[in-house]
Amino acid sequence: MEIVFASPEQGGDPVRFDLLGPFNVVHDGRPVVLRGATQRAVLAYLLLRHNEVIATSTLLQAIWADEIPATARKMVQNAVSGLRATLAQRTGAAEQAMLLTHAPGYLLRVDSDQVDVSRFRRLAAEGRTAQAGGDVDQAVSAYRDALALWRGPVLADLTETGVVWPELVALEDQRIAVHEDLFGLELDRGHHHEVLTDLRGMAEANPNRERLNAQLMTALYRCGRHVDALEVYRATRASLAEGLGLEPGKELRELERAILQHDEALLTRRPDPAPRPEPVPSAEPAPVAEPLPFTPAPVIALPRTEPVESERKPVVAIGVALAATPDDDPEEAVEVQARLRTVVEEEALAAGAHLPGESGPVVLALFGLPRTDDDDAVHATRTALRIHDRLVTAGIATQIGVDSGDVLVEFTASGPGQVAGPVLDRCVRSALRAPEGRIRVSDAVREASEPAVVHEASEDSPGWWHAVSARQHPVAEPADPGGFVGRDHDLDLLSHLLGFVERGGRPHRVTVLGEPGIGKSRLLAEFAETLSEQPRIRVLDAGADVAEAFAVVPGLLPQTASRLRTEGGDSALRAAAGELTAYGPLVVLADDLHRADLETRDAVDRLGEACAGLPVLVVASARPGLLEAEHGERCGTTVSLSPLSDDAVGKLLDKLLPGTARLIRGRQDLIGRIGGNPRFAHAYAQGVHGKTTPFPGLGQAMTPPLVRRTLAAQLDNLPTAEKSLLKAASLAGDAFTAEDVAAVCGRDTAEIEGTLSRLASLSVLRREDDDAGYTFRRATLRELVYQRIPRATRTALLRRPVPRRVEALA
Repeated sequence: MEIVFASPEQGGDPVRFDLLGPFNVVHDGRPVVLRGATQRAVLAYLLLRHNEVIATSTLLQAIWADEIPATARKMVQNAVSGLRATLAQRTGAAEQAMLLTHAPGYLLRVDSDQVDVSRFRRLAAEGRTAQAGGDVDQAVSAYRDALALWRGPVLADLTETGVVWPELVALEDQRIAVHEDLFGLELDRGHHHEVLTDLRGMAEANPNRERLNAQLMTALYRCGRHVDALEVYRATRASLAEGLGLEPGKELRELERAILQHDEALLTRRPDPAPRPEPVPSAEPAPVAEPLPFTPAPVIALPRTEPVESERKPVVAIGVALAATPDDDPEEAVEVQARLRTVVEEEALAAGAHLPGESGPVVLALFGLPRTDDDDAVHATRTALRIHDRLVTAGIATQIGVDSGDVLVEFTASGPGQVAGPVLDRCVRSALRAPEGRIRVSDAVREASEPAVVHEASEDSPGWWHAVSARQHPVAEPADPGGFVGRDHDLDLLSHLLGFVERGGRPHRVTVLGEPGIGKSRLLAEFAETLSEQPRIRVLDAGADVAEAFAVVPGLLPQTASRLRTEGGDSALRAAAGELTAYGPLVVLADDLHRADLETRDAVDRLGEACAGLPVLVVASARPGLLEAEHGERCGTTVSLSPLSDDAVGKLLDKLLPGTARLIRGRQDLIGRIGGNPRFAHAYAQGVHGKTTPFPGLGQAMTPPLVRRTLAAQLDNLPTAEKSLLKAASLAGDAFTAEDVAAVCGRDTAEIEGTLSRLASLSVLRREDDDAGYTFRRATLRELVYQRIPRATRTALLRRPVPRRVEALA
């Protein structure tokens, strides 16, 4: 059935629908009165998704979220009839507006310019187009026109009656994103004084928006209020920790450090520190079409934006599909698929995954975008388990697949864009082939997540596994069979500091820093082992919870232990430490502090103050970024573990691989690939034992997955500019100078020299003694960086006349 609201013959101005504020329908400057809450809610929801078929069941769920009354369908039908009558009487527009009964529900077809939401989105899109084209004035004008359409919270009167729709949240997020874009342009034009008041109000209303708060910090700093700027950072950090259990992103931390150092770059344009939100959808919705059958597809096409850079990236993919769809009921099938999609999106986003969209009936989530983490497989498998458990509770049977591999990602200014790669297709097939209610995991994912997840071998698919459950306390890796090599000096230092604590009767903290696998945990374990034969010295393993570690004290009640997690618990902490140090010093070990939450790290920070006058030695281990994030507060002595020497690595290999004949060929090359990292030595040794070496020489061993994961994570933790420079360096030959790299990337030589020097200080590069320039400290890292560059880009760069590089790569 089709009802025409307006016809060309009727004349008059078109009806206008205003949703960005209290809901208004206006015709010829006069409001159109809508009768009843149901009628208003039905029209509002159809307008939010105008020119789109909305199932009746979806309307019912939107209007009565808690409990749908028995007469709900009839009430919706009456509301639709009333809307048709009301609008048909009052509309005299030259444009047509039609309300269609379109199975399985309704379609409201209107010109998008009649709806303020669409005008807002169109203006925002025009602003971004102008900004991308360099027309700043036009962009600012479009953004201001878009924001002027807002008269208050979207559908403010309906939300007061209890209406809570995801579309409203998305619109509010888009409004904030336009504000951020506008503030960014105004800051670039030096208008920090003019926007400061509005910027502060927006940031205070949205304390978890890192980009917004970074803009406020920048504006305050440029206004000469750097103390206030730092206070904004601390407030943002506290809000993220309390509300989401997260730390500020790396870019926001770098901005704080730049303010502390009064970096002159802050006085000029600076890239926004947080990724921009997804682009606002275009104002013109897609035309209505008949639904297509689900079909798997290996490429996920995202909304296109201007590409910034393409890169090959390792990812871990999750694919979730319905085990069975409701027979002969398309409405129920759509609803069940929507519930599945919602659960997957909520769990994946909470775990930091990227959502590329759906591939046929399979909903995908990718871990490793935009940054690789060496625990991506663990995060992905645990997320798959949580998705499975939630959907089982909801009575939805699923098939889930988890696989890993490389993808080609087109990065844009707003983050990852189009993603393509065979792993997506494999993950789709894996999900569709998984037994009902099971999580099908590839062998590579199983190997990478084994310590933290329990798996079962798949009986019907050799080489595949089923994830069963997550271990609450991951199984600790056994002591290195190769023994403790090359760290005697560091062990002696810890013993010396313990003697200092005992003689002085006062606390001290030691922070052991080092890259993943360098031996931090092993050093702490060896130190604890040396103290095990001295009963007067108490050793507490704080693990993930300092309070629980101190709860071993007799008489320390559970509620007292919980108080230790707060600043008010310092007296209880001191009382517990006093009892533990009655006969000798106390050693508190806090391993992998970078993985702990903010609450635990703060508790470790407070140990020294709480235990003043007591012989307490706190030994914490962490990755180097931790001190940078917390600017070195109360860290006491810092021990940075350097890579093992080549001689030490050779001794370790001799212990791991008895039979020196196997180490004659390629031995030095293998040592170079290990790069002084004990965990890498074990990984290569296991590869040899597992016969994954394609040739007799150990130097030709395949790069173990653990090494690839760890190096990929280290690479992605570097600032974008430094990572980009490493790509150019990987094309410049085995040894290269700043001039060689400049010839590849076309950047200033002096700037490149400074960046290369910084990378050498981070042990990513090595400065050669014979004036040959720099080399990668690990050949494996150079190979990894080189492989991340798409072949087309490599080919284009290699065709350029760079004699040294051409000679090296010939």
